[in-house]
Amino acid sequence: MILDSYALHSIIVQIQYTDAFLIWDRAGRIARDVAKIWPSIKFVDGQPNQQTLSGKDVQIQTALKQATITLRGAKALDQNRVRQITETFELWRDALELLQITRVSARSVYIRKFDSLKAANVALRALNVVSWPTERVFDQSMDAGQNGLEVHFRFEDAVSFTSVRLKAEELRLEVELDADFFDQPIKESRCRAVIDFDRGILGTIDASKFRMDDWLKGYVHVLRRDLDKVIGSKK
Repeated sequence: MILDSYALHSIIVQIQYTDAFLIWDRAGRIARDVAKIWPSIKFVDGQPNQQTLSGKDVQIQTALKQATITLRGAKALDQNRVRQITETFELWRDALELLQITRVSARSVYIRKFDSLKAANVALRALNVVSWPTERVFDQSMDAGQNGLEVHFRFEDAVSFTSVRLKAEELRLEVELDADFFDQPIKESRCRAVIDFDRGILGTIDASKFRMDDWLKGYVHVLRRDLDKVIGSKK
């Protein structure tokens, strides 16, 4: 399976709802209880319509119309994280007295590291998800490292959507530091292939009946069951 050669980089879980005006009255209580579920996080910012708590590899935002959990790292969807996500959802549901949810979604990013951008692009082109030209086109070199693809698949009906994006990218970091301590600026680059998977429920959802833990398990199951059908290598 293609996903077995990739590592989970991050996931964003989001719920949307109609205006939850109780956030103005219960912001402190919500922040306190979120911190109990995620012991490592600290208060970062608070505004009338939104509060943010953040820590190592986690950020929680509670707002008037939506709430999000952002997690980073290979264990972002392990059993313990799923439990914490579920408890946080239940906290939002009860504290904000949510009766209906208008959307639930999760966007996960999986990456595979390569020594060069060219190697990442070659690996993605080898999947044959598009018809790549076999001769020189647009007066460009055939073996340039930047030759690559960005593919976006979208599947949607009245009740749900799924989006799959595929690309290669090079991330560059350059930092100018105090010359008294560093002779040269710090420069670093990382090359990787990216699978970006976004799936969600559309329409009105009864908040009291929605099970976040079950939905996340189904999310992972569908991803692993069907991803190769979409971007698996085609001979």
